[in-house]
Amino acid sequence: MLQDAKTGGETLATQSLLCARNLTKHYGGVKALTGVSLELAPGEIHALCGENGAGKSTFIKILGGLVQPDDGEITVDGHQLKLGHRTDPRLISIVHQELAIVPTLSVLDNILLGGADQSEIYRRSRYRDSVREHLDSVGLSHVKLDAPASRLSLAECQLVEIARGMSRQAKVLLLDEPTATLSDAEIVRVFEVARKLRDQGTAMIFVSHRLDEVFALTDRVTVFRNGQHVLTQRTADMTTAEVVKAMIGRDLVHNKVMPPENRANVAPRLSISNLTVADKVKELSVDVAPGEILAVVGQLGSGAEVVVEALAGLRGDISSAVKVDGQTIKLDSIRNSLRAGIAYVAEDRADKGVFLDAPIAINITASVMAKFTRAGIMRRAGEQEEARRLASMFTIDPERLPHEVSTLSGGNQQKVSLAKAVALAPRLLLLNEPTRGVDIGARSEIYATLRKMADEGLAIVFYSTDLEEILELADTVLTVFRGRMVRHKPRFEINGDTLLHDIVAGDGDASHGHVSFRNQTVEVGNA
Repeated sequence: MLQDAKTGGETLATQSLLCARNLTKHYGGVKALTGVSLELAPGEIHALCGENGAGKSTFIKILGGLVQPDDGEITVDGHQLKLGHRTDPRLISIVHQELAIVPTLSVLDNILLGGADQSEIYRRSRYRDSVREHLDSVGLSHVKLDAPASRLSLAECQLVEIARGMSRQAKVLLLDEPTATLSDAEIVRVFEVARKLRDQGTAMIFVSHRLDEVFALTDRVTVFRNGQHVLTQRTADMTTAEVVKAMIGRDLVHNKVMPPENRANVAPRLSISNLTVADKVKELSVDVAPGEILAVVGQLGSGAEVVVEALAGLRGDISSAVKVDGQTIKLDSIRNSLRAGIAYVAEDRADKGVFLDAPIAINITASVMAKFTRAGIMRRAGEQEEARRLASMFTIDPERLPHEVSTLSGGNQQKVSLAKAVALAPRLLLLNEPTRGVDIGARSEIYATLRKMADEGLAIVFYSTDLEEILELADTVLTVFRGRMVRHKPRFEINGDTLLHDIVAGDGDASHGHVSFRNQTVEVGNA
């Protein structure tokens, strides 16, 4: 049996399908990877964990031939790869964290894009049946092959990426945060597909910041920290705490979530009466007090995310009486929401949250430039002071303010997006998937900052498909099923089983029955 280099533990097979040796990559003085090695057995699902910036994405890109390493070698099924050249997708195929979907192409063409087509003439008809099968397997049976990809939601685009990876029938499939935009029901479907591929002999590297997914799906786990290999071990032999400590180099300090104060006599910061949004949301009413963090929870397409988008002024065809601090507002434009003191952080930071090619300082203060402008002249000193203050609030290194946002890890990019919204000094902060693709260390820091702002009186409403996030961050939880409110309760009256039942079944009765979740069936008990 092969031995793990760092742990001495046995691998899953006597022969490696993929062998990466001594991979090293430096960007100037930054060490992205230093002498990293990893072996992958046939039919193995191998987790790759680490904080943002640990080197995971660089490692994945090197395997796919998208990045030229400074040193090292890679073999797949006995074939030595030519480093820095695109890897044959029949050997290694990547499902990228950042979507590689062409909006103007059809779903069918996006699936086939970049594949190893053996014919000189591109005939779509020969692939339609197999592509249809792959789409159905990931839960996209409702999506038409000839529909333009521009019509798809972010989650549907991610599922198309996964279906494209499956269609390559590669010996090794690299899954880089494939579930970050997906609901729990969709994750169940993806896991079923992954296990089926594993049983057929496909090997997979699975990158995820959601450690419950790592323990539910994978056979072994490798941890990178600061570009170096820390450990490789059987997943079953590790605990969550041990993986976290290996990732961040210390024990994680959890935020202490205390029961909310009695807000019975406090005037609401936000008051929604009979919110209706086309056919997405129906007659939803809720109040949010100053200092309260409300989670709006539901599967993708349930209408839960639409509630947050409507409050941000992003949705048309709205009927509702909405008040902020007692003042009625119209939700017909982003400008009206901003004037009412409402700030919004989108779910897709790269496309909607930050300017990747602009300096961090400019990003942070972009929404309040007028504050530092007199007679058309920018007061740079004041702007830089504000940027440093907000950077410090979100634990962004002030020395990096002149650097482009694209140089930051995903977690720090999300902090910049949050800081830009907080610069507006809002009375109500709206968050759509606040820590999507953010590592556990950065996530803890973001939660602590949001809690501190709430303690100072800021009202926060967020939508998330991450049950752990909901249970850790929220004071109160509102569950939505098919556009209607199922339950609105303090967090301490709701448990994970209740949440799952509400968003899957929608009848609000979690006193009995079972709900399937990822790799297990949970018994639904009293909240």
